[in-house]
Amino acid sequence: MSTGHYRDRLDDQPIETELVSDELLHGGFRDFKAATLRHASLDGAGMIGPVRREYLHTGSVVVIIPYDPVLDSIVVIRQFRLAAALKTECGAALELPAGMVDEGESDEAAAERELTEETGLAPQAIESCFRMLAAPGLTDEHATIFLALVDASNLASSAGNADEDEDIRPILARVDDLIAAVDERRVENGYLIACTHWFARLGRSRAQALLGTLDSED
Repeated sequence: MSTGHYRDRLDDQPIETELVSDELLHGGFRDFKAATLRHASLDGAGMIGPVRREYLHTGSVVVIIPYDPVLDSIVVIRQFRLAAALKTECGAALELPAGMVDEGESDEAAAERELTEETGLAPQAIESCFRMLAAPGLTDEHATIFLALVDASNLASSAGNADEDEDIRPILARVDDLIAAVDERRVENGYLIACTHWFARLGRSRAQALLGTLDSED
């Protein structure tokens, strides 16, 4: 039961934070860093720290839900994922097109680029839907989720950049079949699960509204 304290509201909230240092421990495919910081206690009585926390530095990323309203289907992709292979028996993971935002690139431009690179499709219309943190105790990865309207009637069977060692198989999934795959626990990718739940509640109506912007341009 809520006590009425503002910290009990159901929203993310700011908190006073003092960053003492931010050290690069290892630079690689993902930078591994260590931050030393102080932050206010949740009861407001004082500061906690200094504390040291290691984290993976990824930054801004985009995730795209490519939806074909004519086929009532979402394009998902399959590719090898190291962490999935190390932790589970299913290294050929099912997921949504996604990628990092390049320096100086807008989120929308990154979403359009990643969609084309990983599915071969170009968006007919695109809009941001929500944002999420993948694992805020581990990484600063911050994702903007986009809904993109696509024509997937001639979806290619392979995609990806060869110079980045990408081996990607696009897959056309009927919306109800994808929801069932999530409900039956046949997929474990966090972004895919979150986006499928969002689409099950709001996706078709948002897609129709987005489709209306195309009609108004004709």
